Order: sequence, then C-alpha cells, then structure tokens
Amino acid sequence: MLVLFISGVSRFILKHCDTDIKNKIPQINNLQLFEIREKKTLKKNAESKICNFKKPWFLLALALLPFVSGLFFANGISADDQPRILILNSNLSVKKYFIMQSQFKKKFKNPTVDIDIGSKWQEEGWLEKTIRKQNPELIFCIGSKAYIQANKLAKDAKMIFSLGINWRRFPRTEKTYVISPESPPLTQLMMYRYFFPDIKKVGVLYSKDNLEWFNLAKSQGKEVGIAVTGTLVEKGQALKGPLMETLQTTDAFWLIPDPVLLSSTKQAEEIFKLAANMKKPVFAYDKVYARFGASFIVSADIPTMAGQAARMASKLLNQKKIRNKVQDPAGSNIAINLEKIEKYGIKVNPKAISSVNEIIE
Repeated sequence: MLVLFISGVSRFILKHCDTDIKNKIPQINNLQLFEIREKKTLKKNAESKICNFKKPWFLLALALLPFVSGLFFANGISADDQPRILILNSNLSVKKYFIMQSQFKKKFKNPTVDIDIGSKWQEEGWLEKTIRKQNPELIFCIGSKAYIQANKLAKDAKMIFSLGINWRRFPRTEKTYVISPESPPLTQLMMYRYFFPDIKKVGVLYSKDNLEWFNLAKSQGKEVGIAVTGTLVEKGQALKGPLMETLQTTDAFWLIPDPVLLSSTKQAEEIFKLAANMKKPVFAYDKVYARFGASFIVSADIPTMAGQAARMASKLLNQKKIRNKVQDPAGSNIAINLEKIEKYGIKVNPKAISSVNEIIE
C-alpha cells in the first residue's frame, strides 16, 4: 500500500508539471555563450515552470508523504520492524531481574515483546498461547522460572538464559546460550588473594554437576597461591559431616551455586550457621547471601551482563556464529562485611578497600 501511495503521488505531480522541465533546466547552465538578455529570458521561463512545484497541492502531497510512510512502518508493514525477540522475565518485581530487563532494552534497539511471568509461572495455558502467537525467533530468559517455561513451550526457538540460580542443573540444547550469573573461579580467587593476604586455603562442597568447575578452580588456585580443597556430595546426603570437616581444615568456606548444596533455603541457613559457630568466613557469589551472613561477595555486574546479552541477541538475529555458548560475566561487584571479617580475626589489605562497591552492615 505504501508503494501504491508513492506511485499515485508521482503520477499526480507529473500530470501537473511540464515534462520538458528536465530537459530545459540543464540547458540553462549551458547558455553562457548567449547574450545576457537572452539568458535572463530563458531562465525566467524555466523558473515559471518550476514554480508549479510550489503550488499548494504539491506541498500538501510532499508534506503527507513522510507522515503516511511512518504510519505504514509503525504498523508493522516492514518485516524488519516486527519483534523477533521475546523477553521472558521470571518476576519483574525482583530487583536484579528488573535491572537486567531494563538495561537490556536500553542496549538492544530493536522492538521486543515483554512477558512478566510473576506469580503465574505454573499457569502454562496463557503463556503457551502468547508464545505461539508471537512465534519469536529468539527468547531472552531472565531467571530460572522463565527458562523452565521457555524450554518446555518453545523448544525450537533460540534462547539466551541468564540469572538462573544453579543454572547448570537445567537441560540445554544446541540453541541455548548462557551468560553465567557468577564470576569465573580465577576472578574470585584473585579477589580473595588481594583482599585477604593471609587466606591460604579455601574449602568447597560440590556435586557432580560442578566437578568440571571444581577441577578448574583447583588448578587456578595454584596460580594465585590459594589451595582449593573440596568434597563431593550427593543428592540426599547429609551435609553436616562434610561441611564440618571442610571448615576445620580451611581458612574460609567458598559457597558456589550448586543444586545439591543449595537445594533449599533451610540448607543454606544451616551452612552459614555452622560457619559462624566455627568463626569461619563464607565467601559467596551473589548479594542475596548478605542477609545470610556472607563475609565477602564477588558477584556479577548485571548492567554489564545485559550488554553482553544484547550483543549476543544481535548476533543471533543476524545469523552470526557465537563461539562460546556459555559466557562468563564481563564485570563484577564486590561487597564486604567488615564487622564479621574483624570478628573472625582476618587481616584485610587496606589498599583493597577502595575497590569495594558495597559495605555490608
């Protein structure tokens, strides 16, 4: 329809204009060999033809052209403006989920369809209907609930998954791309070394889902001068025994996002309680553990992660290859509970304090 409109305007203009104008106007520039009087006369005649363009009907048509074009494109006539990505948010009222979505939309300029699952995450009917109606090429899943639903209802779509708690426990396909919500082991170990020079040995409990991660952390610990020891735990196993042994033989406990270790809030509370009783600091990966009693937290920077997700989405929509389907966050934030650190008698590097983003009280 837009093409028909432009064609109609063109025909209307040609009907009311001298078709010789195109031939006459160039001639004006070639009359320099004529006498000045004849040149002025010809120029005046040509201008009288051109003045037809200044008539009200032409100005009106010209003014309406961009407006009508805008209406057609705004209403989705152009396939390029159709939303090709759906943002599925586990719960927009959760601060970090809100930040992730808002920062992503700032950096990803293309139109999106946004769905907040909220408390309706178990009501699959409306969500399935919405996803089928939109038929997105790509789904950006924010949080675990969003990914669970997307993986169940839209298996054929490409997916970017981030801010999932214990994300390694979830199934992934060839079309799944992950931005890990925790900083890589080496980054965290370097921070431990920089902030706490006297910390020589940290302990970890992990399940088979994190065996590869543990081996990497153990290897990288040697690079920075920190021994990483760990105990493999299984689902359903009582954790008190392995945890007590780990706390007795290490300078600090390193809490990682493991589905067996953190299977419930009660279990997480038990870990922090035992560590506090033995006056051992807990180093965590997410700010949520500040209220549990974490002494030191190295967490991923969410705005930076949102930028990573936006760049990843652009590449996928443009059919560009992404080499690393699981990417570490590019930035980090540091929080420290100085009161607990002092209580446990741990020396802090005074030069490192300026690097802290948040003091936990």
